[in-house]
Amino acid sequence: VIVPSPNWPNMKWAVVLAGGVPVEVALSDGILTPEAISSAVTEKTKLLVIASPANPLGSVTSVDELQRIAQVVLQKDLLVISDETYTRLYYGEEPVAPSILSIKGMEQRSFAVNTFSKTYAMDGWRLGWALGPDPSSASAVAKTRYYFSACSPTFTQYAGIAAQTASQDCVAEMRAEYDARRTILVEGLKKIPGVKLPTHPQGAYFVFPDLSAFGGSDGSLAKYLLDEHHIALVDGGVFGQEGEGHVRIAYSCSTEECRRGVERLHKALEGLQGKPLEVAK
Repeated sequence: VIVPSPNWPNMKWAVVLAGGVPVEVALSDGILTPEAISSAVTEKTKLLVIASPANPLGSVTSVDELQRIAQVVLQKDLLVISDETYTRLYYGEEPVAPSILSIKGMEQRSFAVNTFSKTYAMDGWRLGWALGPDPSSASAVAKTRYYFSACSPTFTQYAGIAAQTASQDCVAEMRAEYDARRTILVEGLKKIPGVKLPTHPQGAYFVFPDLSAFGGSDGSLAKYLLDEHHIALVDGGVFGQEGEGHVRIAYSCSTEECRRGVERLHKALEGLQGKPLEVAK
């Protein structure tokens, strides 16, 4: 099973749990390219996982790239799982991020997975859904799911109905607020010497800057920032080998907290300029 790197680690371990072999393929500018997919495919490859918008990068795969990926999928006779968790937290012109299921020929060989957690801020409700290409595929997914949880509690199902049938103005308002916070973080990070932002986030609510210039690729930099400056980040190595040297910053906090946080990060990293991390401690 081809999974992108860096990406949410549960994907890799879910493959292992199912008895499969995850093959991590490096993203290029935040995108899983058709060339990289094609190079990774062997006679044992059965499945490709796509995440767009992606966690931890916030990158979005364009329609053009999805069309090129679809060609590889058809040529190699693969199935696709499309992780669309953040599809409505997208800062492009359309209300949702592009999906590979919209590409001709992909509907018959793709599964889409989604959740109420992000769009409706219902993380603790643990409610989501999956779409399969046909009833038999959906039935197979349901059988697998049964051994994780027999069914969602009734009250959470009613909450999901309420979320989808009520006014969606709250989603648009939340997306606009996230967009403002995204701008604050991106512009603030650009002003910090030594920080690189190779991927400009277009969705979700994360930025994934490269802080390798400051050392601590083993997670010690994130620990230092937490212990010494009370700034909570996630070490990029958690998301795969390609994430090493990066940190994930979430802008799901308040706008003012984003502003203060990036200012404090600026000050903390300025204090590391020209110093080994061990000396700064």
